[in-house]
Order: sequence, then structure tokens, then C-alpha cells
Amino acid sequence: MIAYIGMLIGTAVSQFANNITLWIFTIMAGMFLYVALVDMLPEMLHGDGDHEEHGFCPVGQFILQNLGLLFGFAIMLVIALYEDRIVFDIQF
Repeated sequence: MIAYIGMLIGTAVSQFANNITLWIFTIMAGMFLYVALVDMLPEMLHGDGDHEEHGFCPVGQFILQNLGLLFGFAIMLVIALYEDRIVFDIQF
């Protein structure tokens, strides 16, 4: 829930102050890198060791994780390509 509140605040601030937009993007990119490198990457590399008990193939799990990452990269690419057309009309 806090993420949605932060999104609304960031959107409102970026519409009223154009020079702060780069700072918002910089901070958000750093947060996403932190989450990816600290939380997700070690689990992807080492796993939890339970995939054999549940019938998951390590290769299948690897492919699924990489497809998820590629899908996320594709979403970010689409947002970057069409960012000038994305407009939020939030009125307070």
C-alpha cells in the first residue's frame, strides 16, 4: 500500500516540478537495483534447496526466472519509449 502512496506522491511532485523528475528517477533506479541485488539475485543463484522436493527442474526454474526478468525489462523499455505520452491527471 505504501508503494502506491509513494507512486501518487512522486507523480504529483513530478508534474509540478519538472527539474526534480531526474532525481526521482535516479532514486527509484537505485532502489530497484538494491532490491534486485540484495533480495532477488542470491535466491536466483542459490535457490532455497526445496525445488527437488516440489518437482521443479532447476533448468526449468532458471528459464522461468529469466523469462520473468526479460518481461520486466520489456515493460521498462515500453515505458521508456512512450514516456512522453504517459500523462497522469491527478487533481488535489
